Amino acid sequence: MKKRHFAAAMLSMVLGAGFALPAHAAEDPWNFEKVFRMADMKKDGMITREGFLQAMGMLYDSKMKEMKGDPKMVKGNAMTREGLRAVLNSVYHGA
Repeated sequence: MKKRHFAAAMLSMVLGAGFALPAHAAEDPWNFEKVFRMADMKKDGMITREGFLQAMGMLYDSKMKEMKGDPKMVKGNAMTREGLRAVLNSVYHGA
């Protein structure tokens, strides 16, 4: 009987973990899909260099405003290595 309860508990944990949103998904409005939609200027599923640079520029500006005052992330008008890592992780969480 204990094995059955243990198996049921483990199954519910595994299934629950599979459907849970990552913690950062609810916090950060910037994600891959948003950047892709912004960069896809013709709405044809393709990204031009111009669209990519425009979307990434908007992401950079937004994140600079968020990180202003954090010396680990921003120094003057420039982003540090840690700041860039945080920006890339906000879009792609394996960066």
